[in-house]
Amino acid sequence: MKITSRIHGAASTVGAFTYAGRIGMSDQEPIGIETSEGKELMSAQDMMVLAREWQQWETADEARRNGATAIAMVFSMPPGTDPEKVREAVRDFAETDLSNRRWVMALHTDEAHPHVHLIIAGRDNDGRRFNPNREFLQQCRERFAENLRDRGVEADATKRMARGYPPKQDPTPVLKMRERGAEPVADKGRLAVIGGQAPDAARRLGERERERSKTVANHVSVREIYVRAAAELEAHGGSAETDRAKALRAFVEAMPAPANARAEIIERLRTGNALPKDFAPDRELERLKARVQQCDAEQRTAALDRIERATGRIKSVSAELKGSDNKAGAGEGEPTVFDRIRAKSAELKNDSVPPNASPDRALASARERLQAMQRKMDKTIKDRAQDKDRDRSQDRTRDPDREGPGR
Repeated sequence: MKITSRIHGAASTVGAFTYAGRIGMSDQEPIGIETSEGKELMSAQDMMVLAREWQQWETADEARRNGATAIAMVFSMPPGTDPEKVREAVRDFAETDLSNRRWVMALHTDEAHPHVHLIIAGRDNDGRRFNPNREFLQQCRERFAENLRDRGVEADATKRMARGYPPKQDPTPVLKMRERGAEPVADKGRLAVIGGQAPDAARRLGERERERSKTVANHVSVREIYVRAAAELEAHGGSAETDRAKALRAFVEAMPAPANARAEIIERLRTGNALPKDFAPDRELERLKARVQQCDAEQRTAALDRIERATGRIKSVSAELKGSDNKAGAGEGEPTVFDRIRAKSAELKNDSVPPNASPDRALASARERLQAMQRKMDKTIKDRAQDKDRDRSQDRTRDPDREGPGR
């Protein structure tokens, strides 16, 4: 879902109406438009009357003469989605969230992906201007997805950041000009930049590259968050968590890596069939791209290996801790650290030499240090034994149903 244009004046508005309704197109059958009043307009004359009404309401006073007459939006779904359910979801959204505004809509199925054009009047019935911000657009996407799910269509409204910053698409006017065989000004400028013909080509590429560096940093952060989430799910050990982790890793692997500024321009032109056939790619750039992609793949593999090893260690330690807890509960555990210290202290006592055995001062000093260490270990063992006795006493007196239901 996105805003395709802001429309000014009755002439431009009726042009948007006729395009949405496929009126006057030699290669398209008319489909008409549906209005917020429940009417269906099939003629350009009726659409002109409606466009003039919107324009008169927009320019009702001097302070309102410079605003947009209408705002055009498009709601689309992937190929294979039921077009009628897409239409119903958009109609439900318009009737509920735009109940105080006038609008028209039309479903297009001439392309692989069904989409609905929704054109909204610039001012509502109370004269308030329609100025959608990013929060409103995200709300529109969420409501559209919710309406689709209510009709049995799997849909989710995710932000571009959550999808790993996939490549952006050119604006709708540029796409439509290409369809008509015209060359948009944007394409001319892009060809001049990548061909080095523009006088400020280096500066413009530098600006694009600086913007791209932010996208790359955000892309790396998003990938790291997903990888950590997958590792935590795998460490949990459940079958459902493992399946989710596999799906999450597959999603991360499918994320497209951000292209550099020049490659992004070329890809946009190639996607829109606007790249000249005799265009010669930059061989040095292609070699650099191959090295970068290979380095990224190696780093990704190494990171996944490190995560896998860490996950294995976590599982191993968790299993050992569970096993030691079970043995301790059954009274079959191995000697603890304090048991070993106690045994070592007994050995030192048995092997100690009496104070009067040798007059040698160095030996006497060593013996004193040894005895001091023995006393310190004895105190540690005694304190630990007292702590254990106190814990056992508290366990015996603790009510098993404390703060729980009485028997």
